[in-house]
Amino acid sequence: MRITRVTVAAVCTATAVAVAGCGSDTTDGQHVHEGSDDHQVIEPLSPQRIDADQTALTAMGMILSWQPALDESKADALLRATAYLGGDLRAVAESGSRASVRPDADWQQWAASKDAVAATCVRADSTPAAPEGMRTVVIDVTCTQTVLHAGGRSTRLTPQTWRTTVARTDDGWRLTDYRFQQ
Repeated sequence: MRITRVTVAAVCTATAVAVAGCGSDTTDGQHVHEGSDDHQVIEPLSPQRIDADQTALTAMGMILSWQPALDESKADALLRATAYLGGDLRAVAESGSRASVRPDADWQQWAASKDAVAATCVRADSTPAAPEGMRTVVIDVTCTQTVLHAGGRSTRLTPQTWRTTVARTDDGWRLTDYRFQQ
């Protein structure tokens, strides 16, 4: 078997290209993807370790995220948020009462289609200023719900602003009230 210079050059070039592709030099500011595809569940932030803003955002995101095909009503989302709730709101969640929860007009359709509703929330600019050291603060939160259709599409709903009340407890901040603003 006779190896030509062209064959040796081709093998060397292919090896160099393969080895160069395996290395990574990030000094030029390029982003390197590091992660996994193991599909682990991302746990929400611990209610004992977050501030008032993050408590309001996390709790409202959970309260406004629904699984109509699995949930009996929107009250099930309130139950999922129990760790972030305090005062009368926590008492309502723990009571399991569904009587005071108004059903959404699209609930039955979402349930039949096996759609889910996911909410993302941000602090609204309309949040009133709170003096330093307050144990009860009002935080306006703008939440956008997205209907995640079983077929893979999604529909973004109109953002809504909620006025929340968050109280400091010995065990961290807790959402104690929320009211629809606009």
